[in-house]
Amino acid sequence: MQPRQRRSVSVVATTSDPFDGIVRLVLDAARFGFGLDQVSMMTRSDGGRTIRMVLDVQPAADCADIAERLSRHPAITDLHVAEFAREDSGRPGAVSLEPANERMLP
Repeated sequence: MQPRQRRSVSVVATTSDPFDGIVRLVLDAARFGFGLDQVSMMTRSDGGRTIRMVLDVQPAADCADIAERLSRHPAITDLHVAEFAREDSGRPGAVSLEPANERMLP
């Protein structure tokens, strides 16, 4: 019997502490055995931070269970998990597959 393919989920989280929030999400993803495909953080107009991740998870993993596991830290103020398909990458709220518009600091 062939092993089942892993699937991708999109995680969008809001954090009150950017360092604590992103570190805890990445460490928990590793601890739960998820693969990390993409991660980015953006500052919103209100000063809050949004973390976007694409995780590779087991085929039987439930999005609600993943959300419950990842949202347990006080630094995470809101978190949503949804199925992610490569064609979703252009949709608002999905993690882009394109490189970020980066700028080098002097």
